[in-house]
Amino acid sequence: MKRLLMVLMSLALLAGCGGGGGSSSSSPSPASPTTPTTAADTLTFWADDFTNNSYYQTTATKMAEGSHCYIYLEQGAAVTTAEINAVIAQFDTTVYPKDTAAFGSEPTPGADGDPKVYILLLNVRDGFNAVTSTSYVAGYFDPLNEYPSSVTHSNQKELLYMNVNSAVVTPANAEFNTTMAHEFQHMIHWEQKEHRLGVSDDTWLDEGMATVAGDICGYGPDYETVATYEHAAGHSLTVWEGSAANYGVVYMWAQYFQDQFGAGNIFYSMLHNNDTGITEVNTALAAAGTGKTFTSAFRDWALALYFGNGTTVTAPAGHPEWTYTSINTWPGIYNTIRLPGLFTSTNPTSLTALQAWGLGFASFTPVSGTAGTVTWTPATANEKAWLVDAGGGQVIDLTAGVPAPYTTKGYLIAQNLAGSAAGSGASVTRTALVPVATPALAAAAAEPAANTVRTAREVLAAVNGNPQLQAQVQETGRPLHVCIDASLHQQEQELRNQGIRPAF
Repeated sequence: MKRLLMVLMSLALLAGCGGGGGSSSSSPSPASPTTPTTAADTLTFWADDFTNNSYYQTTATKMAEGSHCYIYLEQGAAVTTAEINAVIAQFDTTVYPKDTAAFGSEPTPGADGDPKVYILLLNVRDGFNAVTSTSYVAGYFDPLNEYPSSVTHSNQKELLYMNVNSAVVTPANAEFNTTMAHEFQHMIHWEQKEHRLGVSDDTWLDEGMATVAGDICGYGPDYETVATYEHAAGHSLTVWEGSAANYGVVYMWAQYFQDQFGAGNIFYSMLHNNDTGITEVNTALAAAGTGKTFTSAFRDWALALYFGNGTTVTAPAGHPEWTYTSINTWPGIYNTIRLPGLFTSTNPTSLTALQAWGLGFASFTPVSGTAGTVTWTPATANEKAWLVDAGGGQVIDLTAGVPAPYTTKGYLIAQNLAGSAAGSGASVTRTALVPVATPALAAAAAEPAANTVRTAREVLAAVNGNPQLQAQVQETGRPLHVCIDASLHQQEQELRNQGIRPAF
């Protein structure tokens, strides 16, 4: 059961609208900003217990202070002085300047009137067990902390929680630093959209930007998440229910946008317009003069998933938009992570039904000889498909019912555009010279409820119980870090639905 947030606020604070927007002509003026606080040597913090969806208090000691942050260490947690110094150096010199350049400013001076961000190093209560757990919570940002301390469980600080459980985390290594960049993006995203513009952005966009923040900060692409995507590639880009598949698809999309449009600060533009979701993306693409729309860029991205970074297969001349610059997508081992590839479905006679803004992949070989054709018949008008002719190097836009030729091997990429999920899978006829009978269509894909938000406990349980992810973890020898910020954001929305806003 979702935990209930007990809210105790004065009438003045209840009436305040702050930067969160949504005020009407009858609303009183917002409360005055708070007086800057002094970073005490020892503080008691509210933290989240994800094993039972509750809050608890923990005491931490101030260990270091940098240009942009304070580092607090939970009493009883074991972190060396060298590691603490490394964390503060990474945040001050890399994460802070690069995240703010790419996405915008965090709340500053923010809820406490202090321009510095608190980073709490603690053993996150996520129920991790080295024997039974596939996943753990590497860090999180709880927007509840942006509210006054009169809101129960608010620390009234710009606060990042970073896990230092020695069973899964090495402070200041690339994975830790990537998480720090990821969670700081969530803080920035909240400030730019929720607080300044008063709009609630789509979760898939917030999480997509967070997943690519580590690469923006120079910690490298996330091949672990590439593998997660390739194990479950058909998931909708824009429908969110908090699964590992969600993070896989939004990362692949966001990494493509960073590779193609990052030099034009595409994410910064998204976060600084008043729109949300697909409209937000269209507005940013237009402002950057890309000549692209969400729909046309989606097609380019689909083809980039085939060509990868061009080192395994070469994209046709004149089409750099069909590639990544950062990651390969073909089978192999990259940064110690094994990728299975996307075209593991071979010679199917029907395709898996696609969710809205979802992609499907299949490969075909000739029935005989070195040449063949593929005849594709979509299930709905929203579906489009392309065939990459491996032998001829051509990309063919498929027309329903019209045979498309290929030599050696053909790679089919299907997409379902805006709307509900396709009712059934598209059919595919693979021929040599004589057509064969079209078989029955595949069963419809399960369409998740739009923007379903699971509790952190539910997210962890789903990942821990996923056989494919269990196999991935067994191969890599390390558990998956999962993000649970969407569930915390949902809790803050409950406050906003009551008319409560931050006081600054």
